[in-house]
Amino acid sequence: MSSQPNQSLIDGIRCLQYLVSSGRAIGCRELARLMGINTTRVNRLLMSMASIGLTMQDEQRRYLPGPGIHALAAQAIRGSELFSRALVQLERLAPRDIVVALGVLWEDQVIYIWHSVPGSQTSQALAGYHMLPAWQSVIGMSLLAAETDAALIPRFSPEQWQQLAPHVAQQRQQGRVIWHHDDGEVSMALPVGAHHAALAFAGMWDINEQSIQARLSELTALNGKLLEKP
Repeated sequence: MSSQPNQSLIDGIRCLQYLVSSGRAIGCRELARLMGINTTRVNRLLMSMASIGLTMQDEQRRYLPGPGIHALAAQAIRGSELFSRALVQLERLAPRDIVVALGVLWEDQVIYIWHSVPGSQTSQALAGYHMLPAWQSVIGMSLLAAETDAALIPRFSPEQWQQLAPHVAQQRQQGRVIWHHDDGEVSMALPVGAHHAALAFAGMWDINEQSIQARLSELTALNGKLLEKP
């Protein structure tokens, strides 16, 4: 048997992820452009997934996630240790006066599993935030540090890398990222175990060093609780 990755399977999964992440109906040509592959191939993949309910078309023949996505999402949540343990702990223990986020990397984008803001409900915090380019996210900065500079530099523009590089270095050296934004906001992130995820606090404005260290201790303590059995 061949040990080479199955490109058709890879393209199908990528296609489904791009479709779901778009948040709207999307045509084959646009999806093909986003993925960087042939339109005919994308159309064939989407039609194949439609046959098992993972995609469907609207009146303009644009594609949307199909009803099978709900089953897939439920099965993924049930099968994920990160979901099943971390979300319970976040609901119980996450501070309510700042932004708290848990995210993973996908194709240099941060996908948020949890993103709560002061006053938000659990239903709003659970996968309720749009994805963000990794270089604009403290979670992305924390997780990209696991890769080498040689692997990262070709994927970002010089301006993006200029913002990203100091924080990647900080994660490697200190095991966390603390980002002082130009507008006075402070955000911070820590990787979560071996799950290729990171936990972050944000929405902290014009706070002093003592408060930053207190929040970092709070973040570290919460991070340590995430994978404990409830």
